[in-house]
Amino acid sequence: MKTVEYTHPLPGEDQGKVFVLTRMDAFAADSWARHVLQAAIRGGARVGADMAQAGLAGLAAFGLEIFGFMEEADLDAALARLMQCVKMRPDPHRPEVTRAVISADFAEPETLGMVRAEAFRLHVGFLRAAAHQLFPLVAALLGEDAAQAPL
Repeated sequence: MKTVEYTHPLPGEDQGKVFVLTRMDAFAADSWARHVLQAAIRGGARVGADMAQAGLAGLAAFGLEIFGFMEEADLDAALARLMQCVKMRPDPHRPEVTRAVISADFAEPETLGMVRAEAFRLHVGFLRAAAHQLFPLVAALLGEDAAQAPL
């Protein structure tokens, strides 16, 4: 699985903390992405075929549209699943040692948001793939061209 390290750069109590993020396996990430999109659509997000066509950077910009319309329980579940991909490296002198994050690992509110954003970036490609899966299916059911089928 793809793994990235995030070292928190901002001044404050969390500066220099190292988090290790590991991408979900393909099946888990696909399931997460489909559930996120479905929850966003249920919440009223206008997620259309343009999302399926967006590049990875463009898709990241859809984050507000996706998460902003989700019900709280769905949002909490989506973010909790992302955070399961995050581990803390408590001792920089022992890089092989990591552990699950706990709430005490985040002294600054910005740190949690930035770590979540990094985890989202690691999985954003699966949202695009889920959009590709959903929109042609919806278009076929409606008898429309997939590129013209907004939800």
